Amino acid sequence: LLVYVDDEWRREWDAETLFLDDERGVGVLVQPRPGRCVLMHQDVLHRVSAPSLAARRPRYSLVLRLCLVPKEGRARERESVCRPEWGAPARFG
Repeated sequence: LLVYVDDEWRREWDAETLFLDDERGVGVLVQPRPGRCVLMHQDVLHRVSAPSLAARRPRYSLVLRLCLVPKEGRARERESVCRPEWGAPARFG
């Protein structure tokens, strides 16, 4: 889980996170916004661009690593922390 923690972040300050699908040669660019969260698999290829000179400051984020452990005796159907009420996840990669 990636959380952008700055109280303010303007679009012209850049510092986006790019998630890459190396096999297909495409990517998804995520702009930082205060409080925005991105749920991602830890092994997805990604990189962060530097803040622009206009930002005059660093961009901060918090990364939490979630470990999913299936209940004993149950077959692991799929690895997910998504809930139906959130809607379908945007799958990438």
